[in-house]
Amino acid sequence: MSAGQHGHASQPDPASSRAEEAARRRHAWQAVVAVVAVGLVGGVAGVFIGRATDAGEPKPSLSASWQALPPAPIPGRIAASSVWTGKEMIVWGGFTGKVTPGPCGGCASDGAAYDPATRTWRAIAPSPAGVRGGGANSAAWTGDEMVVWAANSPDGPAGAAAYDPETDTWRRLPPGPLGSREGYATVWTGREMLAIGGHSGDARAKPAAAALDPRTGTWRVLPAFERFDFFGGPSGAVWDGHEAVVMGNVSLCPERGSACDEHRPVLVGYDPATDRAREIPLPAPSADFGSDTASSLTPIAWTGSEVVLTAAAPGSVQIIRYDPTIGDWKGVFPGRCHIVESPARGHGCRNWRNGPAAPCVIAAGQAAWFGDRYAAPCGSDGLQVYSLATSNWDWRTLTPGPSPLNSRWGSAIVWTGAELLVWSGTASEPGNPKPADGAALTLKD
Repeated sequence: MSAGQHGHASQPDPASSRAEEAARRRHAWQAVVAVVAVGLVGGVAGVFIGRATDAGEPKPSLSASWQALPPAPIPGRIAASSVWTGKEMIVWGGFTGKVTPGPCGGCASDGAAYDPATRTWRAIAPSPAGVRGGGANSAAWTGDEMVVWAANSPDGPAGAAAYDPETDTWRRLPPGPLGSREGYATVWTGREMLAIGGHSGDARAKPAAAALDPRTGTWRVLPAFERFDFFGGPSGAVWDGHEAVVMGNVSLCPERGSACDEHRPVLVGYDPATDRAREIPLPAPSADFGSDTASSLTPIAWTGSEVVLTAAAPGSVQIIRYDPTIGDWKGVFPGRCHIVESPARGHGCRNWRNGPAAPCVIAAGQAAWFGDRYAAPCGSDGLQVYSLATSNWDWRTLTPGPSPLNSRWGSAIVWTGAELLVWSGTASEPGNPKPADGAALTLKD
């Protein structure tokens, strides 16, 4: 992989400004809200597979302490939008499973806010008429307001609004040019919410992307994304302080809709200031980075200097990082990589040529980003945690339990900077109940 992709191809920087750009990027991360979804520290440029503890030196199991949250004043649900304001977790919309007459009959328009300092909930005002449902990636925190855009395909209608927690009031925003769709990704740039990709029924939804400025209530279409027909929608997007980094698989026969299973993985860097999108070269194919790895890449967070991505592995996940300032991928370890078979001794490193699948299957929708660590369920009573600082996985027992990360799916998940809040979701029980409770998690190193 060439190291020549310095800076941003859409807006080339002279060599003398690279240091300033790197400093600006490091500063920009302080305003970033941690992202939750499925996704190294290595070398200067930034990608590698995490190493597990050597089998000859078992690592003791650490604890992860849960504290039950009080019941919320709203019904339980799945796929609710959630944000952290710096003081409260706001949960809004989603799908309760209770069907009501009209479009999007199972969609909710109510919400609640939880203050972990006082361990209390409050119901929030209902959103404007027609703005309901949404999904886990339909909201952004601007610093003052929670902005939501709900597309609700196939039923619709699409709607947008902004909620001010200080006054407990909503203001309606124009629904925009995108219309009903599903499978889209959203990302907050510090000024605009970008809504990218998606499909409506069997066909790609058009236009491909648009940006909403909630201060003025204006939308603009983003023509740069028209050439990226993301098959099934983007896997995710994060903002790095300069570009939106978007990952997806581009269809090679879009005219055939979902009947086409031919696609190629594409990582895109989009600059909203110029409406220019560039393809970011992926690592060269190797024994450690094959086509399956590339196709499963999902950007989940910006650390201040690197984009963190996950990549699926059989029964597990790999953590990969990309440094956009340097613009290169390095650090994929050559040769054999030790497989640790026992979760209690740490695991996570895989050599795809030689080793069996890791012992813990990861439920991607219930994984979480902690700001410097990635955690995912491990069986019914454990977490597997990857640390950026050590580039290692460890395994933790959950006390007292049960853990909503392990026993549910579709939960609202928010990282506060001190603890992880997990609320509602569908319990893995007959009838798929949606309890209106959850738990807070703290990790002990």
